Amino acid sequence: MSTNKNLSRRRFLQTSALLTAGGVLAACAAPAAPSTGGEAAAPAGELIELTYMTPDRELGTNVKNIEIEGFNKLMEETSQPYRVVGVLAPATDNDIKTKLTLDAAAGTLSDIFSPLGETLADFVAAGYIADLRPYIESWDGWAQYPEVLRGFSFFGDKLVGLPGGSTFSFFYRKDLLEGAGIPITQPNTWEEFFASCGQIAEKTDAIPAGIPAATPWGGGTWGEAFKQIWLSFNGSIYEDGKWVVHSENLLKAFQVYETLATNGWLTVDELLSPNPWEPIKYDGFPNGTVGIVTGGDWQWTFDWGPEGATPIEGLFEKVDRWGFPAEDGKPFTYVDGNAGPVVAATAKSIEGATEFIKYIAEPSVMCETIKVYLGGAVARVDFAEQCPEYVDMVNGKMAQASQFFETGRTFNFNQIGSGKIADGVARATEDIITGTQTAEEAMEAFAAAMTDSLGAEMVTRAS
Repeated sequence: MSTNKNLSRRRFLQTSALLTAGGVLAACAAPAAPSTGGEAAAPAGELIELTYMTPDRELGTNVKNIEIEGFNKLMEETSQPYRVVGVLAPATDNDIKTKLTLDAAAGTLSDIFSPLGETLADFVAAGYIADLRPYIESWDGWAQYPEVLRGFSFFGDKLVGLPGGSTFSFFYRKDLLEGAGIPITQPNTWEEFFASCGQIAEKTDAIPAGIPAATPWGGGTWGEAFKQIWLSFNGSIYEDGKWVVHSENLLKAFQVYETLATNGWLTVDELLSPNPWEPIKYDGFPNGTVGIVTGGDWQWTFDWGPEGATPIEGLFEKVDRWGFPAEDGKPFTYVDGNAGPVVAATAKSIEGATEFIKYIAEPSVMCETIKVYLGGAVARVDFAEQCPEYVDMVNGKMAQASQFFETGRTFNFNQIGSGKIADGVARATEDIITGTQTAEEAMEAFAAAMTDSLGAEMVTRAS
């Protein structure tokens, strides 16, 4: 459970770093007062239309349409006044982050929306997210979420959404390594991982690793790689309400990128392209010209499955997972918890919005939507029992990932200022992989930038 601090609207805009003209305009707008939901304001018989915003991504939109149709039909059949309409956000993380930040500052957030993890704590602290505790803790479905994930739903005493999660790891081309006589055993330490990269470079024509880094990847640099690498080294990351912006373990995390880049084991040119996931995950990895990438459960379907961006024929024979190497020699699958969708404090009906969130989390509903798109492991512990086909879907990979929720390693990075930390990490890793700065220099610059942007009271140094 994270520590909740009040965050003024001005401070929210500072930590969100709105440097665009749109940000300036939003900063000048008068903030909307938080709503109590407006349930009593609607005249008898009048419908309450709630907006639900999700990224403009085809498979997710198809699922959303099914959820909305089913919910609205149920509301009509049970004579309840709530109706939901879909709204599309931009497709990329960077654009979504900008839109949500501007909408929050202007008081125009959609009633229900899917947040970005690195901004959620700031949104809650600024009063933009509703507390759903009165509606969720009494719901019988609440007991079906594992304890390890429940903490991600709380910010202080506020419960902002249902727990969810993804499991992250390395994905490697098993066929590439085996074909070159390279061992596919799990690397336990980073030294062993570097040795595997060296063999890939020596024995194949592939670039060993396509690990998210630099600013073009947006939130993926933080969410799909750096958090996990930072966690793999012993030491503090966030303590006593402060980010540790200068430490031995942070330096070691930056040195992973330095080692990969200086040895030619990293897809540096591709990472600097406008949409780096395309040449790395949608081209290089499927074609076997990139040997190892990081990512989450969704890649089995969204990236490389039969209906994915770039299908890999024989996927489950050619691709396998490694855990992240660790300083202590104990590799791990990373469990990234989240909460969502969430409800805006200005929602026209917080109760109605929560009814929708609970509806789409029912096993009977999810058992239908996963037939359209199964993008990740399902968090509910009773889901496999309620939906037996889940166990075999995607060759059992998602059900396997569900088990990692209890056995993987996790850390709640969703703290105030995490969006700025993510931006700073992207800048630092870009400077490292381009040779502009050494890992040591990049950490010094990162610490200075974070102190300036977050304030000395929100950061600390361990070394």
